[in-house]
Amino acid sequence: MNFPILRGIVSENEIPRILKEWNMQFKNLEIKKHTKHIFTHIQWDMTAYEIEVNNKNEEWIWATKKEMEKQYPLPTAFKKLLANEKC
Repeated sequence: MNFPILRGIVSENEIPRILKEWNMQFKNLEIKKHTKHIFTHIQWDMTAYEIEVNNKNEEWIWATKKEMEKQYPLPTAFKKLLANEKC
């Protein structure tokens, strides 16, 4: 899993264009989870997508769920996206 962040509202139809801008080719795109997080009185409405890619952007860190839980500190908002996911 990976957590690139896009600000604002991004529709599922825009994701292929964004991936192309990031030089990523994908096989499959699926909405996995919607969640809300309140941080200092600001509500974040978040959508997580699962994207199967053909190539990996080498500028990013690619990690499994287990690696993220053990090796990388994650904000609570992102931990909510990982909850109950099998990755």
